[in-house]
Amino acid sequence: MKDFVANDAAVWLFDLDNTLHNADAGIFRLINSRMAGYLAKRLKLPLADADRLRLDYWRRYGATLAGLRLHHPEVDIWDFLLESHPMSQILPLLQAEDGAADTLTRLDGRKAVFSNAPSFYVRALVEKMGLDGCFEALFGTDDFGLLYKPAQEAYLNVCAILRANPADCIMVDDSPANLAAAKRLGMKTVYYGGYGITMSIEADISVCNMYELAQRVQEQTF
Repeated sequence: MKDFVANDAAVWLFDLDNTLHNADAGIFRLINSRMAGYLAKRLKLPLADADRLRLDYWRRYGATLAGLRLHHPEVDIWDFLLESHPMSQILPLLQAEDGAADTLTRLDGRKAVFSNAPSFYVRALVEKMGLDGCFEALFGTDDFGLLYKPAQEAYLNVCAILRANPADCIMVDDSPANLAAAKRLGMKTVYYGGYGITMSIEADISVCNMYELAQRVQEQTF
């Protein structure tokens, strides 16, 4: 990315979980447990089998809900999302990334959150972290057609809503698969949490935290 300099025309697309906050600190564990419990009850499965199904759908489709929509039309989507994202339990577990607000205000260009999570979860977490003023848009899966990264149409829908050219976008994400899909559309890509490892296909650069992202942009080492 050395030939690319972020400027006012850039459109930054930030993932949420394990990018703007540390979802592995407890939030993911809670959500996964609630998803497995819901599937066990709704599909009448042993809990261990329900958890394996949850994980299988996540690995195959990028989101458990995507597998449910394909294979279990009898499951109410919104009931599943609300049951598996209990905000009163999630918000106390939230651990924002250090330096996120400062870094976001220093980045030239437009900024949006682009997450596979439901919009009510995205908005609640971003507001709780005090970052809502840093973004012009907060996208959850229901804002772009109940699609999911790394599906190409999800990216194109978000770009269409923002009236942005993919070539002007910079995707910041912790998922190699999501970054690879963005790269195929011509986006610039930043692997977040990469601890100095640059992936030749999925990412143009990698950064380990928000401070390093700000530094790389300031030094124009993209």
